[in-house]
Amino acid sequence: MGAAIRLPFRKKDEPDADAPELDPDEQIAKVIREHDINQMIVAFTATPAPATVNLFGEPFDTYSEAEAIAEGYIVDVAASIISYKTLYNLHCPIVPKLDEEKLYPKGVVAKALQNVAFQDDGLIQYKSEVMLRIFEKDVMPLINGRAKAMIVTTSRVAGLRYFEIIKEKLKERGADYKTLYAFSDFVHPENNAPISEHAINELKDGELIEERFEGDDYRLMIVANKFQTGFDQPLLAGMFLDKPVVDRNAVQTLSRLNRCHEGKDRVVVVDFTNNAKAILKAFVKYRKGTPFEPEEPDQKLCQKLYGEIIAADVFTQKDAVDFVKLIVTGTDAQVQFLVNALRIRFHAKITDLEKRKTFVYLLARFVKSFHFLTCFFTYAPEIKEFATFGEYVGPQLIKAGSVSELMKQIRQTEVIKAAVEYQGVESGGGTIKLKPGKGKKGSGPPPKKVSVQDMIAEIKSRFDISDEEALYIKQVTEEKVADPVIHSTVIAHREDRLYLEGAYRGQVNGEIQIAYDGRGRYEELTDPKYTDTGGIFDIMAVTVIQNHLSVAA
Repeated sequence: MGAAIRLPFRKKDEPDADAPELDPDEQIAKVIREHDINQMIVAFTATPAPATVNLFGEPFDTYSEAEAIAEGYIVDVAASIISYKTLYNLHCPIVPKLDEEKLYPKGVVAKALQNVAFQDDGLIQYKSEVMLRIFEKDVMPLINGRAKAMIVTTSRVAGLRYFEIIKEKLKERGADYKTLYAFSDFVHPENNAPISEHAINELKDGELIEERFEGDDYRLMIVANKFQTGFDQPLLAGMFLDKPVVDRNAVQTLSRLNRCHEGKDRVVVVDFTNNAKAILKAFVKYRKGTPFEPEEPDQKLCQKLYGEIIAADVFTQKDAVDFVKLIVTGTDAQVQFLVNALRIRFHAKITDLEKRKTFVYLLARFVKSFHFLTCFFTYAPEIKEFATFGEYVGPQLIKAGSVSELMKQIRQTEVIKAAVEYQGVESGGGTIKLKPGKGKKGSGPPPKKVSVQDMIAEIKSRFDISDEEALYIKQVTEEKVADPVIHSTVIAHREDRLYLEGAYRGQVNGEIQIAYDGRGRYEELTDPKYTDTGGIFDIMAVTVIQNHLSVAA
């Protein structure tokens, strides 16, 4: 297409007479050679983030996952998922006195306790046996008996235990295949021992683990985060998920299995986190290309957020100037001393924990916006200085001293009973469809403004939610109702109700989930009543769009 655009622009000294007719392919190749220094072709992956789409704009062509599957270039990895639910009972011997007991964010505690359970030796022993049985029965026979599988674990510590336990089980079985553990080197948190991928897998000097995995005797690869993206091994036909994956991360992780190979007509995916429906929903979202529409970057957003931060009267521009100078000229100890002083001032100025979180979230949003928008615009030096200040200081402002007490209880917590429960097979892939909007372009009744309070009442009538959950629903919805980027998009497409109620509703849903992630509300992000089609996030997204439409009406 780039070549075709340039064809009408001939050089001045070229004659007007018709040139001899050239082969079309040869003609395009000639033009490309003459103008190749002026072309840049950017290819998105199957799962570009909204920021990526905004940065590069709308693609002029899309080759979707659905097309690639239909034409036989990749294997459909989301046709079905075998679903298990991990069940466990926990016990903590530390019982604080009633007046000493402290409350912690529910999502933080839930995530910490899940990590305890998913790193428990007994539970890993149990799951390892289930995985090996499924692998030997259902995966090994695939691809003419050459199929391999990947086990995705919650952490490097859990991955290490899986590796040690499965290695021992294979030895007991007298199995004719081996396992590998791919990870970035780390220090074990319990004994401070250095754990090296090279040493653990007994790799030769200069040998890469992916090269070792190509051998027919290595059939299982255990990972935590490594190789979840960009890993190309066509013989992979099985995956065991022992860690929750959502949205783009789910698509990227399972897509390690989609490479074609002779004799590879199906794959086996087993999920132990009861997350199969959310995974299939993610594939539906990206199956036909990016669900996001490019938006015009808002140059004034940085100044707006900067103004809100300064207006909060916690930090000043002078704080940023002094801090940036100290980073350049001072020692690490001096920098940390200043950070501690800033944190003490922050806690004195803002005493309410939720208000502290709101301020830190605002600071993080400012930093993120600055880094993105500097791709398009130039900002005054003070904006850049404050972004550097916010990026360094922001994550250290809420350094809850009580977390150490929480971790004491978490570390003493142990699994006293555990099992996995078969949940059945979730089917979907290309056959699942999100419910589209019913209206045609320009059709439908006039928008009805729904207040946030009405929306919360509707949610409470359909779902069992706590007052704390209602508070976050209200806070995030109001934030998106006031979002100028969402407003401008809704205004631009107010006649296209099909788009607003379909693809754009999904995009606003995604923005809402990002807001929850930024607030550390991890539990809601994995709760089907929030994430399912027609769930709480969907209701919030519809409310946000309807409010913007009512303003435009």
